[in-house]
Amino acid sequence: ELLSKQDDEELTAAFGEWVRQVLVPRRLRGSASEPPPRLEEVRKMLSDNLAVWPAKLVEQGLEQGLEEGRREERALLCRMAARKFDDAAAERLAEVLADVTDPDRLAEVGDRIIECGTAAELFARIPGPGDGLGD
Repeated sequence: ELLSKQDDEELTAAFGEWVRQVLVPRRLRGSASEPPPRLEEVRKMLSDNLAVWPAKLVEQGLEQGLEEGRREERALLCRMAARKFDDAAAERLAEVLADVTDPDRLAEVGDRIIECGTAAELFARIPGPGDGLGD
């Protein structure tokens, strides 16, 4: 309120830039080449977005967590294939699973590793890359 009553553009611009750098989450900021927001813009931005930002950040965090979980699951399946068959089977399986994100399909591959007696049988029972195993 004090800034809006004063006619100090430099102080107002500095405050606007401070808000952008400190209060606005990094992922939601504009580019560094954009001019600092004016005080009126900062006030509107905060009132419009304070309720939305936490939800966006939670959503981004959940997506990152899910991707990390899928990456770990693919790594575990490759480790299982290496232990049961050999390193070459694990490397080939890593290629097959690279784009697979569906948890049911990953679980199906885990079942096949347990059920199959050889790497050749495993790869005969699961499609290769681009053969429909991905989403």
